[in-house]
Amino acid sequence: MSEDLNMLKDHYELAIIGCGPAGMSAALNAKIRNRDFVLLGSEFCSPKLSKAPQVDNWLGFPEIGGEELRQRFLDHVKQKEIPITQFKVTNIYPGPPYTLIGKDQSFEADTVIIATGVTTGKLFPGEAELLGKGVGYCATCDGPLYKNKQVAIISYNQEGEEEANYMADICSKVYYIPYYSGISKLDPRIEVKKGRVQKILGVQMVEQLDLGEEQLSVAGVFILRDTLPAEQLVAGLEMEESSIKVNHKLETNLPGLFAAGDCTGQPYQLIKAAGEGGTAALQAVKYLDNLKS
Repeated sequence: MSEDLNMLKDHYELAIIGCGPAGMSAALNAKIRNRDFVLLGSEFCSPKLSKAPQVDNWLGFPEIGGEELRQRFLDHVKQKEIPITQFKVTNIYPGPPYTLIGKDQSFEADTVIIATGVTTGKLFPGEAELLGKGVGYCATCDGPLYKNKQVAIISYNQEGEEEANYMADICSKVYYIPYYSGISKLDPRIEVKKGRVQKILGVQMVEQLDLGEEQLSVAGVFILRDTLPAEQLVAGLEMEESSIKVNHKLETNLPGLFAAGDCTGQPYQLIKAAGEGGTAALQAVKYLDNLKS
């Protein structure tokens, strides 16, 4: 049960980012408490759970298969008439209210729960230092800034091909560095590079992309991961050992911003993720009540 992006409102009380066990648990509790919220996710929710051959520690369901349990989660959400909106958040501007930015649109939320799971892959050297100075996570968002310039797109999935094709109509040169196999629909004007990124170079702005045996002169580098690193998603978010730092209420260091599930660190357990998602929603509801009072 997915919701069309055209149905997105301009403002919500609560935005939940991620449709894994933590996100769905948070949404369920927000629904029960009759809050105005949106659940944001991808086309396929919780792929990690779907690949688990057997789950042994989910109370009341001994030795259940991961895919069966995933379907039960989705059925429960559907039964409660909770739509999952396919919306990839590329940036969150501090609040409250927080502004959630996507590829083609944005909206506000008084409070946010990040439940994006574990981010695959570390940041590239130079990525954090040059963020906003030529490094970005949405090529179509910033495309006009790179008219007649050279850019590189590093992508972990086929969605990057669409963004690269868009940039081919704007830029003088587009390099494409895939971190996946099976390129399917890439514009012939785009040059595919098989090297692996060693470093993004530049002083005030991006100047080069180091691929080890080759250096590309570029003005922009766009990195399209399945999940955006949390510390790059919202400025000022406090991290601890590559995980979002939270207290026992699942509060981050930013007011009205909560986190739940694998993105808060180990243990990476299904029961922990679902429990944190529910707790984060309850705490977000209390936060909203305090805002009103």
